[in-house]
Amino acid sequence: MPIEVIMPRMSDTMEEGKILVWLKKVGDRVEVGDVIAEVETDKADMEMEALDEGFLAAIRVLEGESVPVGSVIALLTEEQGEAVDGVPPPANGKRPRAAAKKPAAKTANKKVRKIRDAAPTIAPSVRKKGGRVLASPIVKKIAAERGIDLSAVQGSGPGGRIIKQDLEGVRAPTARTGAPVSAAAPPAVAGEGRVEPFSRMRAAIAKRMADSMREAPHFFVTSEIDMSEAVRLRTSLKLSDRVPGEVTYTHLLVKAAAVALQRHPRVNAAFTPEGRVFRDGVNIGIAVALEDGLIVPVLHDCQRLSLLEVAAQAGALVERARSGKPRPEDLSGGSFTISNLGMYPVEHFTAVINPPQAAILATSAIKERSVVREGQIVIARTMLVTLSSDHRVLDGATSAQFLQEFKNLLENPVGLMV
Repeated sequence: MPIEVIMPRMSDTMEEGKILVWLKKVGDRVEVGDVIAEVETDKADMEMEALDEGFLAAIRVLEGESVPVGSVIALLTEEQGEAVDGVPPPANGKRPRAAAKKPAAKTANKKVRKIRDAAPTIAPSVRKKGGRVLASPIVKKIAAERGIDLSAVQGSGPGGRIIKQDLEGVRAPTARTGAPVSAAAPPAVAGEGRVEPFSRMRAAIAKRMADSMREAPHFFVTSEIDMSEAVRLRTSLKLSDRVPGEVTYTHLLVKAAAVALQRHPRVNAAFTPEGRVFRDGVNIGIAVALEDGLIVPVLHDCQRLSLLEVAAQAGALVERARSGKPRPEDLSGGSFTISNLGMYPVEHFTAVINPPQAAILATSAIKERSVVREGQIVIARTMLVTLSSDHRVLDGATSAQFLQEFKNLLENPVGLMV
């Protein structure tokens, strides 16, 4: 019996995936954990690992083709050369056309590909599969913006695939005017400037945020938090030689939110048509800005982590997201999200809920403001935070109680060290 390899769900929002490149060919031995293909999702280009072992007997979905999650994309057999559907694998190893796809329920746990560092070079030949240059949409977008002809770039990825590092140091050809010659300039609309088509990530963000604002009745609760003690704590941790790495304000926010969510579990719930779903763990998503959109990697089981563990794990999590190397588990299972713009001169903003989550916290810059203490006007370092809540799941009082808890934790941050 052949073993079906299916298109897995690699993030909470993934509905379909595109096969970018097969890293195994028909006839190859496949072990559990082997990376067999690179897949483009709505959030990132990621790699699939095999859940079963055997020989790759048939490829049902060709490179460049998109299929829904759960579709059969390949078949494995226990014996090399074993017939599939009565037809033995071709001796030349060519990949057959996609056959009928059958949905399956199981999903896979994958790892992201480790990209080899390589210096960019110019090659006289064009490496294409089916007439298509092997490069992800983001690489094509960067090349178009810089006027780089990808057909002249030597790829260092699997099968000659062009990766971001290959574009470093490559200069676009110039005309007599010295202006770069674009390889794929987007069409222009008369009188309206240049039109830039949406990437898969940007299109997914546009759809999800529009759906969220349309379907979830948002309401907003804002609080001002005195961050003076939190600033002192962070400064002390930064100066200590016993603290590995750096504890940022984002890490303090995540730890405070984790404690507050444990004490107010409704804010950690999710909406379904059948009712509220209370999560077993506190899984906090940290919104990370990318060049062409936003990605929200998830720090799982924050309620079990100390502040220093939050700092270490969140730092690695965000770095993987920014470098384009998130793991599949990084993008799934979030129960609450923090969007922090404190690194910019932003005094206040509201964020759109990431469904099916019930709330998202928007935090702004810490700023010196005049406050009244014991009848005296003093200068304090405060921060405005706004909780966006789904009124189908939460009421105003519940959201206010959560913010009060969050505020108390940050104004007395010693408790975050326990």
